[in-house]
Amino acid sequence: MNRKQLKEQHQEAVIAALGECYRRLNKAGMSGKDLTQEGFKLMFKSAYKNLTH
Repeated sequence: MNRKQLKEQHQEAVIAALGECYRRLNKAGMSGKDLTQEGFKLMFKSAYKNLTH
């Protein structure tokens, strides 16, 4: 995803969602390498949805 393509508001939401993903991983004692790409996509969608709704 190219951050230039995102509006400033969406940039902030994406950054916050990524932070939430890594918070969840840390809480579970995991790292990004422990997830498949699909697993990370699902977690990101969940985090983004929680932050934007």
